[in-house]
Amino acid sequence: MAYSSPSNCATLVGRLTRDPELRTVSTSAGARSVLTLGLAVRKPIKPDEDTPTADFFDVTVWGPLAETCAAHLRKGRLVAVSARLEPNAWEAPDGAKRRGMAIIASAVEFLDRPPRESGSPVEQPEEVPAAA
Repeated sequence: MAYSSPSNCATLVGRLTRDPELRTVSTSAGARSVLTLGLAVRKPIKPDEDTPTADFFDVTVWGPLAETCAAHLRKGRLVAVSARLEPNAWEAPDGAKRRGMAIIASAVEFLDRPPRESGSPVEQPEEVPAAA
């Protein structure tokens, strides 16, 4: 089956491994907000293993989306990230050439509710009439 155009996209669903930290960087277009999310994505349990394992990723988020994530996300939150992979290369201090992949988010969806703050009054769930 032929695809109409090549696609570079990845979807990751996992929990944040640390609180996001927002910073501002200078670019040719001016100052921009950037944030890195540490994400743990569970691996399927193999038949010969009894404990779940995870892969760990750093996801880069830019602009207004970075600011939104910084305002609402904390360690432990469950998120879905739509992203593109961006290859990068650099030279290590020992002179060896290295290559890797950066994960650049295009969308971040919050999949759970934030935990209640301690000391805040407990809200009673609102009753919603069942549809007949």
